[in-house]
Amino acid sequence: MSKGYMLSKNNRVKLLLFVLVNLFINNAVAREADGNLPMNIEADRMVINEKKGLSRYLGHVRISQGSRIISGDSIIIHSKNDKVNKVVIKGKPASFIQLNDNNEQTHASSLEMIYLVDKEILIMQQQAVLKQKDNVFKSERISYNTAKDIISAGDPSGAPADNESQRVKITLHPQKDQSKDKTP
Repeated sequence: MSKGYMLSKNNRVKLLLFVLVNLFINNAVAREADGNLPMNIEADRMVINEKKGLSRYLGHVRISQGSRIISGDSIIIHSKNDKVNKVVIKGKPASFIQLNDNNEQTHASSLEMIYLVDKEILIMQQQAVLKQKDNVFKSERISYNTAKDIISAGDPSGAPADNESQRVKITLHPQKDQSKDKTP
């Protein structure tokens, strides 16, 4: 073998680090780029009104786009100038699943959801549940900013809950201490 193809131990380590860093960065960018990937839609029926910028999908609807999966009994997509700007999902329950940049899954479900595409905000209404890692958030209304990972729950007007079912319920689990898992 000629010397031109042989790498020193130091250069092999640098090459390995370069490859690992690029794999990590490309994986992270893939999640950020979900909105730039093609949208795939499956349904029992559909009606499209291009003039109004509306498309309605009925019956076992499933939309996938990158790591994002949305499903429900009916989904209405609002578009303007051939760009999707709002998605309304109804189901018993409707669901939204997406991986973040760390490959951690967020799972949301409620009877009605509105996804504001430009703002990257998911609004869940009626029996809303949001799960991240082991943490669970429950409320009649949850707003989740998928880009900034910000969750708000309860009545947006700040009004007190009228009954127990309207209260925000949260289950938070402590993060596992990774240092205790390591053996010396």
